[in-house]
Amino acid sequence: MTISLQERTSTLLKESSEIHKGVFLTGPDKIELLSVKLPAAVTTDNDFVLASFGNCRCASDAKAIRQFDSHARVPSGVEKVALGHETLQIIIQAPLDSGFIPGDIVVITPGHASEPIDPLSFQPKESGVLAALGYSYQYLGGLRRFNAVPGIAPSFIRSQGFGNLFNRVKPQEDTSLISLAHAEPFACNFGTNKHIFTFNEEGEFVYGVPPRSILAYLSGTARMAMINLTIVASVPDDELPKVVYITGSDAKLAEMDQYALILDLRSRGTRVELIDRNNPAIISKLTEFGKPDIIWTNYASQESYDQACAIIEKGGNLNSYAGAADPELIIKMPVGKADKFDSFEEEAESQILSMHHNIGPNNPIRNNGLADNPSTALLGFEENSERLEIYLKSLPKGSQVHVPNKSVKEFGLIEISSNSSFTDVFIAGTADDAVARYQSIEFQLARSAAVNFVDGELEVPILSRQAHYVSRHQICGSNVPWFLTNTSEPHSDDMVVQAKNPVSFDWMVKGICGLNHVTKMMEEVEKAQPFGSFFAFTELPDLPYVDVSSKAFLDAARLSSGLASQALKLGAEELSGNGEQWSRKVEEALYTGYQAFYPLNLTK
Repeated sequence: MTISLQERTSTLLKESSEIHKGVFLTGPDKIELLSVKLPAAVTTDNDFVLASFGNCRCASDAKAIRQFDSHARVPSGVEKVALGHETLQIIIQAPLDSGFIPGDIVVITPGHASEPIDPLSFQPKESGVLAALGYSYQYLGGLRRFNAVPGIAPSFIRSQGFGNLFNRVKPQEDTSLISLAHAEPFACNFGTNKHIFTFNEEGEFVYGVPPRSILAYLSGTARMAMINLTIVASVPDDELPKVVYITGSDAKLAEMDQYALILDLRSRGTRVELIDRNNPAIISKLTEFGKPDIIWTNYASQESYDQACAIIEKGGNLNSYAGAADPELIIKMPVGKADKFDSFEEEAESQILSMHHNIGPNNPIRNNGLADNPSTALLGFEENSERLEIYLKSLPKGSQVHVPNKSVKEFGLIEISSNSSFTDVFIAGTADDAVARYQSIEFQLARSAAVNFVDGELEVPILSRQAHYVSRHQICGSNVPWFLTNTSEPHSDDMVVQAKNPVSFDWMVKGICGLNHVTKMMEEVEKAQPFGSFFAFTELPDLPYVDVSSKAFLDAARLSSGLASQALKLGAEELSGNGEQWSRKVEEALYTGYQAFYPLNLTK
């Protein structure tokens, strides 16, 4: 039996107007499988309608489930949001002038807004949310069968610096659905490594992981760290890192010791040190062969943040990679005593020049100096009026400035309040005084803001949630011991790398289920925290949550009935014949057993 792509998309579009299933985040630690419907108001001819093929479980899902609307990307007071951002979908309706047509198979860029917006209207809103796929929408998520997106979304998202919302895939003959759904975590890692920066001897920005450096992955036994390390290892042998430290539980490290990736790195000359996170001498173990130049904290805890701050090489880069489980955790940066200058004029010029900002949202390239349209705060300068006046004279005329209890109009500057959003902050004073001033404006920091402690001598308590999700600000100045880079939201350019020339992540697939069993899969994976990828097939809803092995498939088949049982038996047969390895052929077997059309085999 054959079917054309046009026939299939027409059938799907009709089904999209009917009641269908989806998995939704409905409260703290609460996800539900619900029967829902796309309202006519969001599926007009000016809107996109899509059907999901499936979604990979991500550790970020677990974080959103725990935090619900305290999460920076989940709207406050929301009733429910559609879960899932590692997804592969097919467009079944598109606006005429969109450049897309029904039948286009796409991966979806998850980041949608760099500034707070109303996620329904895509309009700026001060009390809005940093909208993202799988966190912010009722009608768009990888784990609902059908999805709707306003026609204005693609142009808005491009304006926010994320590139194209939809990215066509070009699967090769052996590419699996699951490897394509990994476009999001691939892009997270590929993109975040581009944002890492250090300085060379001439004081110029150097981007990316430096060749022959020493690296550390704290809590680095999980899937995202291994994807990252795979990218880091994709260089010539003479550019490989000298040392890679990885921490985790003893059991997971023992399993990792036999990964092909680890064995390959060691054979090519990289020293890979697997360190039990409970080792009482962990700090010395993490510096035994040199201090790390680059550190990734994966799904950070306070313990891993503290370890990172204790072991990082001077001038290195700490990447708060996957955010923290607890939004109240802090990164403790020890800022040293400031350099001495011959005059306040020389000081002001040097400190202003040491500020730096991304040249655009999600662009890794940085500019020295104040932001293009600076909104500046000068705090703690009231004890030295001469110093303050020289800083004020050094700021661009007509720019916005806040100085507590002082008018700045006589300097040709525009006076703003303490509640303003700041792009550039200079803080005088030391120790507790400087800390208090920083904390007073931390929630007023704009995206990619720069903060300079002009006197230093303090430990800066950087709130993880602000630095990772909201402001992504940078501590600047010659007295800064290392640099803090936060993960980039996946950019469409990086997702296209995977979409057009896919890296196989089939070796990471450890469990699958159908849409109706996602809640059980999420619960079980969260409880056991096993290594690997776990995928939910939205088109094969009754597949139980099952480990990837022929025995597990056959055991599950005996407990199932109908099409699900038949699909599992065919999947088991394929697994037993290829060394228990996930592959596109296993997916095709499941679809055949389900009497469904395997989407990557449909042709126009």
